[in-house]
Amino acid sequence: MERGHEIVAIVTLSDSLVHDDSHIGFPIVRLPRARFRPLRWLQTIVTIYRLARLSDVVYLNGLVLEGILATKIFSHRLSVIKVVGDLIWEKARNAGATNLELDAFQSARLPLRWRLLRRLQGWYTSRADAVITPSRYLSKIICGWGVSAGRIHTIYNAVTISSTTSAEAPSPRYDLVTVARLVPWKGIAGLIEVAADHGWSLRIVGDGLFGEELEALARQCGAKVSFAGHVAHEQVADEIRSARLFVLNSTYEGLPHIVLEAKAAGVAVLASDAGGTPETIRHGENGWLVPVGDNTALAAGIRRLLDDDTERSRLAEAGRRQVAESFSFAIMADATETALAGVCR
Repeated sequence: MERGHEIVAIVTLSDSLVHDDSHIGFPIVRLPRARFRPLRWLQTIVTIYRLARLSDVVYLNGLVLEGILATKIFSHRLSVIKVVGDLIWEKARNAGATNLELDAFQSARLPLRWRLLRRLQGWYTSRADAVITPSRYLSKIICGWGVSAGRIHTIYNAVTISSTTSAEAPSPRYDLVTVARLVPWKGIAGLIEVAADHGWSLRIVGDGLFGEELEALARQCGAKVSFAGHVAHEQVADEIRSARLFVLNSTYEGLPHIVLEAKAAGVAVLASDAGGTPETIRHGENGWLVPVGDNTALAAGIRRLLDDDTERSRLAEAGRRQVAESFSFAIMADATETALAGVCR
């Protein structure tokens, strides 16, 4: 809006469709998610189609299949997709249909249903005029779906720097904290086992399909683990600051936004070098990286940083400077505007 653009947003909601949008500054069209699915899809396609006819470009950050049908099949409008991960891989993992990691999944011979869904995802992604993705790692994955490299724009996510300094924050109550969905590829089971083996206290923030299994594992290991469950986004920074060290032990990440949030909160970060994570951490300079799936290296890295207050403080300060300089909203907005304007030329 500040750049002179007119915006209309379309969202689906499970709660009331009546909201006060006066503070937002642009109109929002809300569609009920609870409606019978085929009717909801039809309403979404018709709504996007109607508004696309009045727009220079449609930016699909969600509702992607419906948006491509509306802009490329039933009309001929410019559209840009944002891809933050492989939706079909995540669905297959959550359904127990595969144990493959993302890279291996791309070319694996799968059951027919998953092959068709994988092909569908490639089909609708390749129909967009441009694709925005938050990491170079994901850019390579998307190229494998049939999208030419020239149509893919890597634009990093942005975070707001917390106004609370480390001196103002309460003393940490835990040794370690992680914030993640409770799904297998976040590596939380391995982190629980490492924390139990070394007597470190661990705060786990987030919910998901495997919450009960992880709680059972923590009891079985005798780990000093506190499960926070889902917390409001405005409370996440305080949760991160409740521990001396933030740890992300994933086996897959497109670009871990939570690493940026931990750095913005002023806490040192240790993470596995999965997917796009190394694009957010320069090892030993503004964070600490360990090999994916290596619990020995994970434990050694945690021990080193917990035993060295000076090193943790140095990494935390460097990480905070890094996100302020390289992951600002101004940088993200400039790059996104350039990508959207590019398809309109």
